[in-house]
Amino acid sequence: MKMKKKLIIISAVVVLAVFLVFTLKQDNKKYVGVQMEKVRLHTIESKVYAAGYVQPVVKVNISANVAGEIKALYVKEGQEVKKGELLAQLDKVRYAADVDQSKSYYRSTLSAKNVAEKEYKRVKKLYDDKNYSESQYDQAKGQYDQAVGAFEQAAARLEQAEDNLRKTTLVAPIDGTVIGLQKEQGEMALGSTFQADIVMTVADLSGMEVEVDVNENDIVRVEVGDSVDIEIDALADQVFKGIVSEISQLASTMGAGTQNAITNFKVTVKMINNPPEIRSGMNATVEILTDKKVDVVAIPIRAVTVRPADKVYKVKPDIVTGKPELLEVAFVVDQDTVRAVELELGINSEDFFEVLNGVDTSNVIVIGNHQALTFDLQTGTAVKDINDMKKK
Repeated sequence: MKMKKKLIIISAVVVLAVFLVFTLKQDNKKYVGVQMEKVRLHTIESKVYAAGYVQPVVKVNISANVAGEIKALYVKEGQEVKKGELLAQLDKVRYAADVDQSKSYYRSTLSAKNVAEKEYKRVKKLYDDKNYSESQYDQAKGQYDQAVGAFEQAAARLEQAEDNLRKTTLVAPIDGTVIGLQKEQGEMALGSTFQADIVMTVADLSGMEVEVDVNENDIVRVEVGDSVDIEIDALADQVFKGIVSEISQLASTMGAGTQNAITNFKVTVKMINNPPEIRSGMNATVEILTDKKVDVVAIPIRAVTVRPADKVYKVKPDIVTGKPELLEVAFVVDQDTVRAVELELGINSEDFFEVLNGVDTSNVIVIGNHQALTFDLQTGTAVKDINDMKKK
């Protein structure tokens, strides 16, 4: 009886010792403090951000295509004008004289051509009747051809002279507003056939657009017709609506040939509503909505990290590099440990990634902190919710 009692006591002590050892081990087990969150459904809006400036949809530079002193300016900046309205007058004395000379030369060559034509017809008739030699015929024909050539040159010269005279009078090509005067009365306009000298700019302010530079990495997501939110620096706390109307096919590169080279494409956004306070040249930023998904599985961007494939699956290293492929993963919480789960991601907003495959709304994932997600966590790592740890 004593022996049996003794055995019972020894057994109880052993059980207690095992329990204490297990409890101590559990207490000494190292946990990583993390932030956890249940996976939810979200609406994801994928956007491209860019900056640029406001400009009229229709803007015309009024140029002097001939040289001359600006004798009169009939408009001022900000003035509304109608198509065909007189804007400025250049000195036209020299061009008027050139027209007079050209007209005189034109009449002279016309008279000479008429005389040569009559003579040619007379000689031709005699030649056809075998009364004139071939040399006489050729001479009359040559004189007539020369007269025709001189007349055509005179006509072209007169047309050019009249065109130059017309160009001394600058008129509005559209209904609009004078948004810039580059010249003053009394200044010289140095225009020529090959180089225009801008005198002023007229624009139709009823239609405005924003021209922005979009990076080459983002331009592939932008399409004509995408809706746009526009913010203008000078008009704080206001958001204007627009749509993408044009996408340039020609890139512009800053710092070409260097490591810091930046390649952009011009994108034009047409404004749907034009506030009266808007001015050409104002700085603007745009948010181009390139895609939108409603009620899809999504996780915070900060919850996505990378791990080598051999830490997620039992795989051999890549034969070429000798290193395992890096996978985009999230850490799913299983009771008090985590496991890395490979993700297939869709579009993203500023804060969330759409998840096409990998996790669903039944999962709880680790969303922080950065140290844990980037370095500490591996499949099997013990974790505790830092919010629960703070409560204790």
